[in-house]
Amino acid sequence: MNILKLTAAALTAAILAGCGGGDFDGAYRFEDRGDRRILVLNIQGDTAELFAEVGREKRIKPLVKMDVLIEGEKLLLEDGSSKRLAMTRNVDEQSLDCLNCRLIGISDQALWQFDPEGPYDVSQLLKDQARRDEEALNAKMLETQRRILEQAKRDAEAPKLEPYEGDWVYQRTNRLDPLSIMTIWQETQIKSWSFDFDSLNRLGHSVPGFEVSDAGLKIGTPPQVKLYTLSEDKQTLICMDCTRPERWAKADHEKDLSDRSYARQMAGNPQ
Repeated sequence: MNILKLTAAALTAAILAGCGGGDFDGAYRFEDRGDRRILVLNIQGDTAELFAEVGREKRIKPLVKMDVLIEGEKLLLEDGSSKRLAMTRNVDEQSLDCLNCRLIGISDQALWQFDPEGPYDVSQLLKDQARRDEEALNAKMLETQRRILEQAKRDAEAPKLEPYEGDWVYQRTNRLDPLSIMTIWQETQIKSWSFDFDSLNRLGHSVPGFEVSDAGLKIGTPPQVKLYTLSEDKQTLICMDCTRPERWAKADHEKDLSDRSYARQMAGNPQ
């Protein structure tokens, strides 16, 4: 009786071993360079799932779920179609060699590298991805709303710019200072550019926020806000709260600041 029990137990164990993939549990990666993606074979017990990680963000794209069978030292994967993938252990005793991956357009010499982070909970990965997508969408909507409100504020303030209208050139106090130009018009509001003084290569461009008050013209976004007032002759814009002297001279409206010689002349060239 004991011999019969042992024999039955061994037979049962052999049958179960032929059904499950416990020995192959884990994740295995293959770089599909043709489609610029990473394929991940995720095996847990009797089931396996193939998904892709696409792009720099490694977005997860489920591809197919499969049943796991083991015949001898072979791992067999079936998806209910006539195709059956067969794999064996690589000599490293961790990764997998695919015997017939040509069935899915991959070389039979493909090595599926063992991923020590697996197996993965694919459902949770997809939930996390959906949550990140929702957060990114919400952030984008908030940014859009912020820009709309900011533009509405700018549009409301624009008519107040009339006293400050003109093209202005920063008066350099140091030979390392850039050539900086600021335009102030009700229609286009405030824009600024900076250039390397010698090469005239553009260094930056901005569309700063602004507010007109009884104290003067505030330009910038908190905490980087500067207060400017006009000189008595309306030809100089003077910063009232800068840590060092800052003045902008008004360009002749009959001249074009795209003439960089004129712009340089206005900016000055301190030694």
